[in-house]
Amino acid sequence: MDAITTILLGSNGGVNVLSFDWSHLIVLDACRCDIFKHVYKEYFPSDAKFKCITSSASSTIEFVRKNFDDNIKEKLKDTVFVNSNPVIDHMLGARLKALFYKYTPVWRNYWDSKIGTVRPEATYYVALKTYVRNPDRRMIIWFLQPHYPFINRKFNHINALGREFMNKALLYNAPTSNLLVLVKMVKSLLRKGYLCAGIPDKVCEYAHRTPSEAIKAYIANLLSVLYYVKKLTEVLPGKIVITSDHGEAFGEPLNKLALPLRVYGHPSRIRVSSLTLVPYLIVENNIPRYEAIRKASRHLIHFSTTQTKGGDV
Repeated sequence: MDAITTILLGSNGGVNVLSFDWSHLIVLDACRCDIFKHVYKEYFPSDAKFKCITSSASSTIEFVRKNFDDNIKEKLKDTVFVNSNPVIDHMLGARLKALFYKYTPVWRNYWDSKIGTVRPEATYYVALKTYVRNPDRRMIIWFLQPHYPFINRKFNHINALGREFMNKALLYNAPTSNLLVLVKMVKSLLRKGYLCAGIPDKVCEYAHRTPSEAIKAYIANLLSVLYYVKKLTEVLPGKIVITSDHGEAFGEPLNKLALPLRVYGHPSRIRVSSLTLVPYLIVENNIPRYEAIRKASRHLIHFSTTQTKGGDV
């Protein structure tokens, strides 16, 4: 399977950000670099260190298989992982507790079944609590946005096209057969005339007909999560890196020369720039650790008092 996709679409390549130097790593699920580049300055200074890097994956499944391996175990044993993506649990299971100093699956307690995601404010809240309890550890914080579904009510009409899609992620079983993955890809291409994965088929159809509206909804999701990412960077000390596991396609050609078919969502093993180029933004916060703990505690109190009892958080 990998040999076939390499011949048709190019080499996987890419880097493993888990092995880089950082104090805190914030992962935005399905965040393509070109769109991030156009909006991140709304929340972060223009002189922040930013670049695009090449991910080794075009889906979360592929990212986990290629990056969460035993070769990196020593680098992660002092790291706390705050995770909102249930697919990672289904793939790694008990290995997560062996890989990390502490593992916190945010989705288990804060999954919003009405929309089918973990809202960014819930991930922010759990990340703050986790930091206060583990101030001496590095931390990975995995947000589900800008990944579909779209949390802005303005785009509920798009969510309605595939309302149960994300809730099925709670019961997800990752495919083990490469041949099965290839067969599904070929069937999708033959049936629709384009490749779609990672988002509901009807949302792909909508994006195929109305790409500008789908991109607007995606950008709104990205801005929503960046608001909380910015708040975290004001609290967490040290070198904070903001990146993604993979990007998102909105109809780019699969291969400009041989395969001019369009791609939507984020299928595994697809080597197009909209899927493999992801942001790498460095934010330095040089506040002392004791001040970071105090500030995080104040943020927690303020956040808790502004939330209604019985709400999402």
